[in-house]
Amino acid sequence: MNKRIVIVPAVVIAFIAIIFVSVKVIKKDDRKENIERNYGISYTEAKITSNGVEDTKPEDAVPQKEQLLQNLEDKGYDIEYYDTVFDSDISCYRIYATKDNKFIDICYDLTEENAEKAFYEYENKYDEYYLMAMNGTFVYCISDKKVFKDAGFKSLANNGIQYINHGK
Repeated sequence: MNKRIVIVPAVVIAFIAIIFVSVKVIKKDDRKENIERNYGISYTEAKITSNGVEDTKPEDAVPQKEQLLQNLEDKGYDIEYYDTVFDSDISCYRIYATKDNKFIDICYDLTEENAEKAFYEYENKYDEYYLMAMNGTFVYCISDKKVFKDAGFKSLANNGIQYINHGK
């Protein structure tokens, strides 16, 4: 009789634990399923105007340094500057701006050779984001759509590697 009294609660607790772990795993997988991964040219757009067809080029989607800085200052972001990608030896002009727990982290002045290395550094650093990309020689990570717009990005046009988290 005493064995039953101990076994039944143990089985119930084990069953609840299995359900809890299963829910956690499913939720974790859902976050990864929301991430769209693009390689090569993606999200290019064409507009038909009176001058003909105008293409949105990936390099035109990223705001120039001066414009990005002006946009972020106008919106009240705190801005920090760095000359490397995190603690690596990859040289760049890096801007990290934050506002209300939202951020943009972008590298300018990368070479074609070190842009991909920089992107992998970003992959290792960031788990939560709306957009992470290597667009030509630009590498950036943006927390959400509002920061994307505040910074002055014109489109998602990209030539390289791009991860878009549609859940953000």
